[in-house]
Amino acid sequence: MATLLRSALAALLLVGVLGPGAALAQVFAVSPSYKSFFSSPDPTMTFLFEAKEARATLVFIPGGEGFHGIHAKSKENHGIFSFYPFNVMLRSLSDPKATSGRFNVVIFDSPEPLSAPNHWSAARTGADHLSRVEDVVRFYRERLGKPVWVMGHSMGSISVTELYKRLQDGKRQDLVAGLVLSASVGGTSLRYGATRLPVLIVHHERDICASSPPGHARSIAASLREGGNTATQLSIITGGDGAGGDVCHSGLHMYAGAEPEVAKVLDDFMGSQAGEPAAARPPPA
Repeated sequence: MATLLRSALAALLLVGVLGPGAALAQVFAVSPSYKSFFSSPDPTMTFLFEAKEARATLVFIPGGEGFHGIHAKSKENHGIFSFYPFNVMLRSLSDPKATSGRFNVVIFDSPEPLSAPNHWSAARTGADHLSRVEDVVRFYRERLGKPVWVMGHSMGSISVTELYKRLQDGKRQDLVAGLVLSASVGGTSLRYGATRLPVLIVHHERDICASSPPGHARSIAASLREGGNTATQLSIITGGDGAGGDVCHSGLHMYAGAEPEVAKVLDDFMGSQAGEPAAARPPPA
């Protein structure tokens, strides 16, 4: 409980740094292109934090059951964006008062829960879900006119790795500029010899969630490098305090207390791939 309170306090302080109007924030509903008898006709709800001088767009696919309950009237001060430390960390990438502020941030929300029994989610490998992710990537690439990165945390790493394989199969891999795998679950993989785009792998060294062993993150990074991907970076997070709470939904699995460290890793890596070395980027105000 103490850890959760400290992370929540850090989130509130960061919101204070971000301040009102730090980024242009709004909901967009993206119509699904995939149609089948079993698929939902509901749009994919997304929330955009738009950076004023963006270099790229980061589309985030959450873990767990994959949804926050975003609706048409959701605002940036909703608790999932202003009190939940992980999401506060993400949105800080769009604000120059907290980071370089050079990245649009999009939160993806599944219209229905994505079941995840036995530390795996087959729902995230299906055509309905992957088509929705691709639709969202395409929507924001066209709307904002910037390269799109896709990030998945925990179960979200299934969505990201399976999406990229889908794009490769359809020869559409150029749709995305880079991948971020955060606290990846065991069983996720890429086509290592055929994956050439930048890949950032982030994991906490003391993550004890059974579905997300740190060794798996190291294995993915090693396989990518052995396959010839020189744009692979493994970032092991060391800070934070993981005491208390569900180890797969809080604590160090969610980088509790280490959110600024994670934000810097994301900011630096994506910035460097955009041709903007960390030393050249403006420091936070």
